[in-house]
Amino acid sequence: MSEAKAVLSIAASLAASAMLIGSIANDFLPTEVQDYWYSSLHFVSQYLSSRITIVIEEFLGLTINQVFEATHLYLGDRTTTNSAKRLRVGKSEKEKTFRTTLDRYEEMVDVFEEVTLKWKLICTQVPLLVEYINPDLEDHNASLRSEVRHYELSFHKKHTDTVLNLYLPHVLKKAKAVKEDCNTVKLHTVLRNCWDANNVVLKHAMTFKDLTLDSELKKMIIKDLDIFRNGKEYYRRVGRVWKRGYLLFGPPGTGKSNLIASMANHLKFDIYHLDLTDIQFSSDLQFLLLTMPSRSMLVIEDNDCSVELQNRES
Repeated sequence: MSEAKAVLSIAASLAASAMLIGSIANDFLPTEVQDYWYSSLHFVSQYLSSRITIVIEEFLGLTINQVFEATHLYLGDRTTTNSAKRLRVGKSEKEKTFRTTLDRYEEMVDVFEEVTLKWKLICTQVPLLVEYINPDLEDHNASLRSEVRHYELSFHKKHTDTVLNLYLPHVLKKAKAVKEDCNTVKLHTVLRNCWDANNVVLKHAMTFKDLTLDSELKKMIIKDLDIFRNGKEYYRRVGRVWKRGYLLFGPPGTGKSNLIASMANHLKFDIYHLDLTDIQFSSDLQFLLLTMPSRSMLVIEDNDCSVELQNRES
């Protein structure tokens, strides 16, 4: 009992000393010296700590981080049965269940094979330029949409191998199952040369069963889509990019949108809508293409109108 009191007494003395030193530093030391002092303290505390933190950013360069997406789905599926205190809940008209995710800076504890892990969502707001804010938007939070997000996963350093080799693959596997169970197809649009993070559920209910199309042509398209969807490994073996293209041409009202909706609902792929007339630089187009996830449909609107034809004789 006396030993415990001694430990508490020492801890209290150290805390008081740290507060006193911090107060003196703020009052008398230059900002550069303060920054060096606090960074040194942070380094020492991290060195002495028995815990390690993994940072999972939303993007890897120009591409979406698969681990971040999987984490978002995995934690969202576990929030209602876990330790999180603040949740974000949403539901579109077509969705049958609520979507739950962690709120900003919220923490959640997960346990995997007797290993305790702590998750935290970090969001840094990036203010939008005034000219980009549309006052007619129904979403009054539009001015706060732009943000940099990442997850922090902390655990005891002795479990590093378990986390990297077992837990994170487990998260990816569970997230894939959650995504497959969700039968909703989402529509993504471009906002300021980036894919808008606030997607909407596709309300188009058209399927191949209801599509007015020649029966043989319909069967051929369905078969082609199924072969493509299940042929990712084949494309990899032959050294080809896993993609499939369809050119739809015709005046308005001829069923192009119905066919696109039928294909998306059949494949369960999200639709990414792109109007090339809104793209000014090739680098913006490259960024949009690179940040599209796998298993998605890219719909390019009015492709023929985006090319300026020149007289060959000039």
